[in-house]
Amino acid sequence: MTVENTLAVLGWCMVVNFLTLVVWAVSMMLWPNLTYRTQRLVTSISQEDFERTIYRLMGQYKLGILLFNFAPYIALRIVFT
Repeated sequence: MTVENTLAVLGWCMVVNFLTLVVWAVSMMLWPNLTYRTQRLVTSISQEDFERTIYRLMGQYKLGILLFNFAPYIALRIVFT
């Protein structure tokens, strides 16, 4: 795999991951009760704990995107251009 291909893959991974994060955040802003009720079918958790957990997971997901997609993308751009 060439550097150009790797940059393209990392770029598209970033786009897909950030779109996933945006859809997740928008769904939590627009329909928080629906997502909570849906999750309550699977597990018993209070709404406060649910919201705290969801926002913590969103932050961890964003950090994962930055560490595993954005940082390598920028490093490859710096080294190979």
